[in-house]
Amino acid sequence: MTTQPSAHAVQAASHQEAIEALANDTDLTFDEVRQVYEAELADLKAWARVSDFVALFAARRTRDRLRQR
Repeated sequence: MTTQPSAHAVQAASHQEAIEALANDTDLTFDEVRQVYEAELADLKAWARVSDFVALFAARRTRDRLRQR
């Protein structure tokens, strides 16, 4: 019997991958990107009615904020 990863574990892995990709794209450290990403994610989760694309929008907003620096 195989076990499926929980939805939380899948989301956490997805966030981790997004942060790593953004760090590589922007030449910033993982921790720098993580701080911005988590702030954007929290902001979006606070008002999002549908959470399906919150991670995608968080990554886009993070990229935009980091580019403005």
